[in-house]
Amino acid sequence: MARGHYRKRDNGKWQLEVDLGSYIDPKTGKKKRHKKYKTIEAKGSREVEKELIKFVAAVTGEGYYEPEKINFVDFVQKEWYPKHAEVHLSHTTISNFIVYLEARILPAFKYLRMDQIKGKHIVDFLHNLQEDGMRLDGKDGKLSSSAIFYHYRILNNIFNFAVKVGVMTENPCKKIDKPKVEYQEAPVYSLEETIQLLNCLDKEKNVPHWQIAIKLAITTGMRRSELFGLDLKKHIDLDSGILSIRQALTYSKEQGIQLHEIKKGNRQARKRDIYLSKSLIEPIKKLISVRNQESLASDNPWDEDNDHCLLLCDENGKPFNPTSLKNWWKRFLKRHNLKYIKIHSLRHTSATILINKGIDAKPIQERLGHADIQTTVNIYSHLYKETNQIVSEQLDDILQLNAIKNK
Repeated sequence: MARGHYRKRDNGKWQLEVDLGSYIDPKTGKKKRHKKYKTIEAKGSREVEKELIKFVAAVTGEGYYEPEKINFVDFVQKEWYPKHAEVHLSHTTISNFIVYLEARILPAFKYLRMDQIKGKHIVDFLHNLQEDGMRLDGKDGKLSSSAIFYHYRILNNIFNFAVKVGVMTENPCKKIDKPKVEYQEAPVYSLEETIQLLNCLDKEKNVPHWQIAIKLAITTGMRRSELFGLDLKKHIDLDSGILSIRQALTYSKEQGIQLHEIKKGNRQARKRDIYLSKSLIEPIKKLISVRNQESLASDNPWDEDNDHCLLLCDENGKPFNPTSLKNWWKRFLKRHNLKYIKIHSLRHTSATILINKGIDAKPIQERLGHADIQTTVNIYSHLYKETNQIVSEQLDDILQLNAIKNK
């Protein structure tokens, strides 16, 4: 897609520029940029932007539209997706957004122009999502509150961009109340069940990578993507026993496996340092030794330019598909007749054990990598209520005992 720019000149004039890509000069054989220019008179940048859109349409043949009159579907496909989503959103977020857009959002708003969409349209759409029959997986029941909020999140993202580029004067999502998310208590292991799990892990043979991954999930609360992104050499200081969570590995249908740094300020995850369980130091040392031997013996290394030593990879250093952990986990639980919980629930198990031991929310937030402490409090509010009740009862006991002694 051609890109347009403008710059101010003297006497109320502006120069428009459209970059049409590169070409090879037949005379020199050198690569050059193909650009078109036009000088116009305009009163301000808003008028210039409209003229620039017309100019881009004229030199590319893509067709011109009045920005505020564009259809919602056209805006999503021609403006928001290529100019915002592909530039600023992660490939897994884009993949998830596409599923929701194609299934419900685009069909619901396809007959509306951007300038026609009001808060009432958003309210009616979200209300409709709460009705029976809106699930697409064939199961009975309604959409979860988190799924309904996810639709709101996508619309809010689209309309925020529309305001930013001048297609809308205000975001209609800002005029309504956000859908409330009801946090459901995920099944977790008790302390006794966790100890039983660890004992069963130690009985497994020839799977040190899976053993370490599960133990890290329990003892550090790491996310699955963080476990798959963990580099044993770069992110673990065996002398100090500090694990540095710096990157994640994700997968999407569109782009496959992506290994990427956890960005500072990420809304959902944060870089952080965690002290390793001492019981993991020796197993990690042994696995690093195995990885070194595999690297020397490999005729087909996954990445020759980078000296990766990932926790979860094959003998050539190629990362496992993230679904592989889920598949191994199911088989492991069945072999040892253990209660099934999701891999992500090991993270909740870690937090639950800490909370039940009276650990404050702040260190748990930092350990789990929540960007906001309110997220930690919201997810585990039921546990903190129980802990507060226990503390209150213990305080009552202490005060009553002291009162008896002083009589």
